[in-house]
Amino acid sequence: MGLFKKKEEGKGSFKCQYCNMTFDEKERMQRHMRKAHSERGGDMPNTNPFGFS
Repeated sequence: MGLFKKKEEGKGSFKCQYCNMTFDEKERMQRHMRKAHSERGGDMPNTNPFGFS
């Protein structure tokens, strides 16, 4: 049936240049890079409790 098989990395996989996560679609990779790796305007919560980097 193949529901729980690991997907093969092939022609449809895109890799993030910062954290090496792989995505099936280019749009998802670009959205990830914008949200997780941009300095401003990201939707990811700030994990630093002191508020400075």
